[in-house]
Amino acid sequence: MTRPGGATAVVPLRDGVSGKSRLAAVLDPGARRRLVRVLARHVVGTLLASDGVDGVVVVTADPAFTRESLAGLDVEVLEQPVARPGLNAALEHAREVLAARAPSSARLLVAHADLPALTRADVMALLAEPAPVVIATDRNRSGTNLLLVPPPSPAGLPFETEVGFRFRFGVGSLAAHLVEAAAAGLDASVVHRPGTAVDLDTADDWAELPAAVRAAVGREVPGLM
Repeated sequence: MTRPGGATAVVPLRDGVSGKSRLAAVLDPGARRRLVRVLARHVVGTLLASDGVDGVVVVTADPAFTRESLAGLDVEVLEQPVARPGLNAALEHAREVLAARAPSSARLLVAHADLPALTRADVMALLAEPAPVVIATDRNRSGTNLLLVPPPSPAGLPFETEVGFRFRFGVGSLAAHLVEAAAAGLDASVVHRPGTAVDLDTADDWAELPAAVRAAVGREVPGLM
């Protein structure tokens, strides 16, 4: 799946029922499900087209919805164990699965599945950063929308066993990931780019998107217009 020195992208994807609940005031469940699908296809398609990304793994608690949503795209779907709920647990599971395979020098690029303005240039800018940990922040410069970390540990050991770095997505994750990097003795850089800054969870996020991006998403999910 990967070439030496490349990156494997890991995309966590929620189910088609609970996703985008904060847009329930403007979108019915069917429209929210459609929005999750549209955004995920954009992010995964962008990653697949980006130089330096040699494979995409999608980790989800709803593999049937994920396979339906990403039909035709060259991705691997990993099912999140029921006993390990939550975003950070999903990412740890994906990292452990990858670590248990043949040793690889491919880094891991975690990308949220709801970045409608993400471009190939954004992805390649992250991969070009020399620091072993690279964080692309959200528009409030407090969260993490993409995260690049070193390859998973060999021999099936969780990455955190080797260097102490844990995924810390959630409120204030930028600061939390910087703390993790420092504790592991890893240099970290922070990237601010328009295409990585805006996810789509609320009406305020929608207003922050470039007009062309709003138009493209709106054609697929008319209730957002």
